[in-house]
Amino acid sequence: MKRRNFIFKTIAVSSSLYFPSARAMANNSNSSLVVKIQGDSPYRITKKVIEGLGGMKKFVSKQDIVMVKPNIGWNRTVEQGACTNPEVVKAIVEEVFNAGARKVIIMDHPCHKAADTYRRSGIEALGKETGAEVRFADENRLVIYNFKGEQVTRWPVYKDFLEVDKFVNVPILKHHGSAGLTIGMKNLYGILGGRRGKLHRNMGASIADLAHGFKTHLTIVDAFRVMKRNGPVGGRLSDVELKKTVIASPNIMEVDVVAASVFGSDPRQYSFLQEGDKRKIGQLDISKIKIKNLSV
Repeated sequence: MKRRNFIFKTIAVSSSLYFPSARAMANNSNSSLVVKIQGDSPYRITKKVIEGLGGMKKFVSKQDIVMVKPNIGWNRTVEQGACTNPEVVKAIVEEVFNAGARKVIIMDHPCHKAADTYRRSGIEALGKETGAEVRFADENRLVIYNFKGEQVTRWPVYKDFLEVDKFVNVPILKHHGSAGLTIGMKNLYGILGGRRGKLHRNMGASIADLAHGFKTHLTIVDAFRVMKRNGPVGGRLSDVELKKTVIASPNIMEVDVVAASVFGSDPRQYSFLQEGDKRKIGQLDISKIKIKNLSV
């Protein structure tokens, strides 16, 4: 038996064993506040967007262990817009610690070599500077999690993402060749092990299943530099536009809807948002979302 299959079969567990609040606190159709802010400093506007939601203490309690999950998937520089801006991550980690968290973990499951993506994105250095633990994905820590979805049911997930009190999702807004866009809902691919390529067969439904079946307590979207073409890997600076925006909400779908509009698209055209609407994760009609616009 192959080692990976042995691991999956011997440590398969119920989702509730590690993250009992996931189903009970699942996102619902009641519209949440989405805060959108523009400014010249990704660090400052991230701090301000959190303040606009009422502060990090609304989401993080004293002594919490908090997972901060950026997109660190690609061996690209900040300017190329493929990975979450490290200044956004730095501001979030500081606010999580200020809210009283006992520990902050930064982690992703990259597509390129993790040592390269963590370093070149700048996230590893700034993460360590804040006192966070910057952790690499380890296949020995894969467990089977039951998303209870229509397309995605039981799937290997890194236990690190389950053994925490709070999960903060920090995607970058960019073009994606298969999904159309990758934002908060699609960023959950980074918690998965296994053959993720299988989920591309019906990607919209798969993305919605992940977002419906796994609890994200807060999503903060980096839309400072936005890759408009050739995503998700990119590489050409000409594909990147400055939007100088950060968007945040406790509702993972509604923040994606607003981010899609910042990208310049009609959110209703994306299958993962259509599927999210079917699952009542949030509002698809942007006119029904409570949006607070700020600037600095």
